[in-house]
Amino acid sequence: MSEELSWQVRDEADERGSRQKAPPRACFYWKRDGQLVRSAEFTQAELEAEIERLNADVTQFVIALKMLALSRDLR
Repeated sequence: MSEELSWQVRDEADERGSRQKAPPRACFYWKRDGQLVRSAEFTQAELEAEIERLNADVTQFVIALKMLALSRDLR
């Protein structure tokens, strides 16, 4: 059984149609044997809280958190 975690940072316009941009979000996808088994999206603050909550290898979460911080700096 193969497991895979992938993620991307998305910076999208606010879904309510406002001219303000929504904060960037890190989107995580967990796959097992090629099938998506879970997905989750986090803002920077939410991801920071999730990293603190988890008691596991959070390397990918930390990398995504850094990318979210960089994304905010580019706005």
